[in-house]
Amino acid sequence: MKEVKIVFIDIDGTLRDSNGKISDDTIKSILKLKNEGIQIVLTTGRSLKYTINVSKLYDGGNYIISSNGAEIYNYKSNNMIFSSPISKEDLAFIEEKILIYRLFFIANTEGFRYSNNIKVETGVKQVNSLKDIDKPINQVVIQSYDAEKMMLFKRDLEDHKSLKISNKTKNPIEGKYFFYDVTNSNVSKGEAIKKLCEHLNIPLDKTMAIGDSNNDVDMFEVCKYKVAVANADNELKKHSNIETLSNDQDGVKIVLDRLYSEIKS
Repeated sequence: MKEVKIVFIDIDGTLRDSNGKISDDTIKSILKLKNEGIQIVLTTGRSLKYTINVSKLYDGGNYIISSNGAEIYNYKSNNMIFSSPISKEDLAFIEEKILIYRLFFIANTEGFRYSNNIKVETGVKQVNSLKDIDKPINQVVIQSYDAEKMMLFKRDLEDHKSLKISNKTKNPIEGKYFFYDVTNSNVSKGEAIKKLCEHLNIPLDKTMAIGDSNNDVDMFEVCKYKVAVANADNELKKHSNIETLSNDQDGVKIVLDRLYSEIKS
């Protein structure tokens, strides 16, 4: 692994533990690699602003990949390297389905998040409709507690080839919270990794990805070293070539320390 120059890490279920925390020991391991010139890039379905705030907790690198690959951003230079806004026609399609099935949404833009759900977390601007948002939207998170309505939305979306579900509820339970992350069909974490590596002139055979969910498969298809945490989906584990301990056992720290040891050997 000593040739690795850049590491792409998922946030939820991977970098953070079940309580949403990043351990101090993991942060120390990230900073040790930073001092060796290794880029650490959060690669997540979360929004741009949210991902920047998490990355700033450890200051491991300049770049983030957010909204499941719809955004690549250098937050140190305030430079958007790539974004993939959803077209007005596709937003109109999503809006129609939201109204038919009475769904909630959170829309990710470069600066803010917007939602029609008054109970959504703080820091999200309230709107009645996607049409009320005057900024490019890179991802729409569809939400409901009704499994049947979500399945109907998914059925309709499958016939709409310019859009796709990039991520979804990991372990859906009837009556509990469901979500779908909807992006342009050509968006993925893997495609974003290829674009960023080209931008940085880093060969793909010098990359590592660490993840836990099915939306991380695209990362594993691109990167040379594919690390699944112990709590990862079985489907993702099939695509991995390295396994580490779970997110609650500092699995990310363990593999980063192994990388550091090989670099220093």
